[in-house]
Amino acid sequence: MKKNVLFIFLFSIVAILANAQCRYCNSYEDYVEGRWQLLDTIYCKSHSRSHQVWVGGSDYTLTTGDKATDKILKNDAFAVMQGDTLYVNFRNLRYEKARFGNGYAKARRIGRDSLVVVGRINGSEAEEMGNLGYAFGITGAYISSKKQVQQQVCYLISHGADNKGHIAIRLMDNSLMDKMFANRKDLYDEYHAEKNISKRLLATHVLPILEKGGFFIR
Repeated sequence: MKKNVLFIFLFSIVAILANAQCRYCNSYEDYVEGRWQLLDTIYCKSHSRSHQVWVGGSDYTLTTGDKATDKILKNDAFAVMQGDTLYVNFRNLRYEKARFGNGYAKARRIGRDSLVVVGRINGSEAEEMGNLGYAFGITGAYISSKKQVQQQVCYLISHGADNKGHIAIRLMDNSLMDKMFANRKDLYDEYHAEKNISKRLLATHVLPILEKGGFFIR
């Protein structure tokens, strides 16, 4: 009996340690299938001035101290798991064929196989937001300094890379959010309570509603 209790206890410790291990996967398909490569240690550095959990975008640099592994994480890896925190590599993500540059962003699972990430506004929407700022008399320097923190939006990852290695992601805009909230009038009304369309798309507005609605899978 005592041996069984000891075995269960030791097994539990091993399970906890395994779950806490750092690991990475090379592709979206590997993520879906749970094919991870183990890592000893991950060092995470954030370049954002924002201390909020999500809003900060793709400004995380992940390193291990090993040059070969660091090169993989920078150029090839799709996602990295550190404890229970998931990071997605923005290097190969594309929105309207526009790239985001290097860096990782925190991600959350939503639905069966999809991921939500927060990144800077990109593509045609970025130009529209910039024009909107000038229309209200906001200087270019002010727009540039505020974009990185205040103009972060949510993107949805729901499939893998094309033959060029690029992953097309979808902006979580009015069309997508309306579909998600089709059967939740309370969430639909809360989302549309923000009358400014540009502000309605911001992660600071969208994420709390998704969290409240229980869309994220732990």
